[in-house]
Amino acid sequence: MAGIGFEIRKILKERTIFSVIKAFSYAGVVSSGPWIISMMSIFVAGYIANNIFHYSRDVVKFTIMVTYLIAFSLIFSGFFQLSFTRYVSDLIFMGKKNEVLSNTIGVIIFNLVTGFIFILPFTISLFEATKSFLTAFSFLNTFLVLDVLWIVNVVLTGLKRYKYITYSFLFSYLLMVVLIYFLGDRGIDFFIFSFFVGQAVLLFLLMGLLFYEFESDKLVRFDFLRTKYKDLIIIGFLLNLSIWIDKFLFWFNPSTSEKVAGFLRYSPIYDYPIFLAYLSIAPAMAMFLLRIETDFALYYDKYFSAAREGGTLKELYLYANDMKNAARVGLAEILRVQLSFLAILVMFDKPIFKFFKIPLVYIPLFMIDLVGTTLQVFFMAILTILFYLDKRRDVMKLVVLLFVANFSFTIITQMLGPYFYGYGFALAYFLVSLLGLFYLNRAMKRLHYETFMLL
Repeated sequence: MAGIGFEIRKILKERTIFSVIKAFSYAGVVSSGPWIISMMSIFVAGYIANNIFHYSRDVVKFTIMVTYLIAFSLIFSGFFQLSFTRYVSDLIFMGKKNEVLSNTIGVIIFNLVTGFIFILPFTISLFEATKSFLTAFSFLNTFLVLDVLWIVNVVLTGLKRYKYITYSFLFSYLLMVVLIYFLGDRGIDFFIFSFFVGQAVLLFLLMGLLFYEFESDKLVRFDFLRTKYKDLIIIGFLLNLSIWIDKFLFWFNPSTSEKVAGFLRYSPIYDYPIFLAYLSIAPAMAMFLLRIETDFALYYDKYFSAAREGGTLKELYLYANDMKNAARVGLAEILRVQLSFLAILVMFDKPIFKFFKIPLVYIPLFMIDLVGTTLQVFFMAILTILFYLDKRRDVMKLVVLLFVANFSFTIITQMLGPYFYGYGFALAYFLVSLLGLFYLNRAMKRLHYETFMLL
């Protein structure tokens, strides 16, 4: 993300209100684009289907299928999201940029083969339930496209062509909504097919950028399988699984879920409030990128450049203090922006629920979900700073704790009853955020020592 941070700093140097709005908008789309735009598209598509074509039952099937596709693809691709990005960074640092494209194609082939094996049983189950070849075909291929898309996206986020990436996401999801509008009267088959076409176009556009930016003397390499970052493989997988584990527990608990088709289940009481709450994190994600990937990254580079190039002691202490202040201010502003936005949502909660046609009885759960998603953004910012400082062992502990806490707390709240739903999710992120702050504070205090004594 450093390349994007550099470009956003250039926009902010214009020192106009428009430049601030422009930078904030790009930061929001780039930082939360894959998640936020996906959720927005599902809501818009569902709104079209429900209000224009009156396919209320098909809307449920469509949104549940897409939700499972996003969840499965994020978790499955999590094995390589962090480790392969670090591997690519090392290749570029060592002057082996010509190996990036061939290794990316290698990881794409690896994920397509293993992903096909993983998703095939679920696809067969869906086909047996729906008796629709088009639905099964679209489900399987959408998973494969998304599985590749998340990896290609994280590789490309380090480039300076952030406008191209942003507009590619917007164009592809707009195309999906248009296709649903014109093909929606043909039923659920064309809902999921339209989503597949949108994702396929997006992957085509991003792959085009990948081939444009990187040259290669070889088509395919599998050198990434020898990566030394085995811990990042575990962290990437567990982090994504931890984010979704509470949803899976509600989906597959018979007392909190309903069957849709085949293996597909959903939880009406849990899903609507929490996914609506996720839409509210866009401002905090934008602030996260603006502060952490610009101010903090800038002082981080200055400090370690001075350490490598023989900077004075005064410069080292100055840059270290600037880096610590940037981290402190960034985390504080993430909370400040998000809490301000939450106050607005609380004031207009009933109109929002009526617009999306969600029962008002879910508002209390929505409120606690807002707290949980705010803490999730805060926690992700802490993880990002710890990654900058190469505290992978601390990150591993936090991610393992998040999985255990979110799993166990969610089980407990299910046993306690509906009034406690959502509290397990929020409490898990509160716990790991506190511990994350402790690790971050310890790392900052030991910054000079570990920079020079542990090299």
